[in-house]
Amino acid sequence: MAQISIEKYQDSDFKEVISILVSSFEKKFYHRQNLTMDNIENILYSIWDIKAENSSYVHFVAKKDGKVVGAILIRVGKQLKSNKKIPFFNLCYHYGFFNMLFLIFKLFVLERFTVEECYVEHIAVDKFIRGNGVGELLISYAEEVLSGMGFSSLSLVVAESNIAKHLYDRKGFKEIEHISSRFKGYFIGINQWVFMRKNLIKKVKENY
Repeated sequence: MAQISIEKYQDSDFKEVISILVSSFEKKFYHRQNLTMDNIENILYSIWDIKAENSSYVHFVAKKDGKVVGAILIRVGKQLKSNKKIPFFNLCYHYGFFNMLFLIFKLFVLERFTVEECYVEHIAVDKFIRGNGVGELLISYAEEVLSGMGFSSLSLVVAESNIAKHLYDRKGFKEIEHISSRFKGYFIGINQWVFMRKNLIKKVKENY
């Protein structure tokens, strides 16, 4: 297998990252929605506004032969207000008001974040390359960078039934809280979640 490289996210990676996110979280995106994969990707292209220079996040991609095969997005500070103009009514016209409103709720329903800690908003790996350690590489690289920035912990939320939880267990994440939410179940299709946190080894703060 060709070597996997981990790199800082660039704006030119945007469409590939969106494609991987939609395919990785396919069941969650499709839950209670009458949208195709292409529909969902097109909507996310129009409403997602995370630029490479956004200081609220650290964002890395895994690449194989120059193609994005994985991504991890970690919030490290208060979210900055977006200046992107979302063509909401135009999107509603093409995809339906209910579909748009429901999808937007989905993008926020899993959020659990405090300014004092780093939080993994998502980690996704191309389904054709899973099982080759890409997720572990992304987490390890992110931990190294976050430690160098002076952060002391990293947290995330994962579905209890998600096999990715075994990876987080191996990487030293500890279960902090079990969450049962019918609200999340209605929007995502999964009721049972686990909030996990890992303490990081603090290093001398570096510029990033």
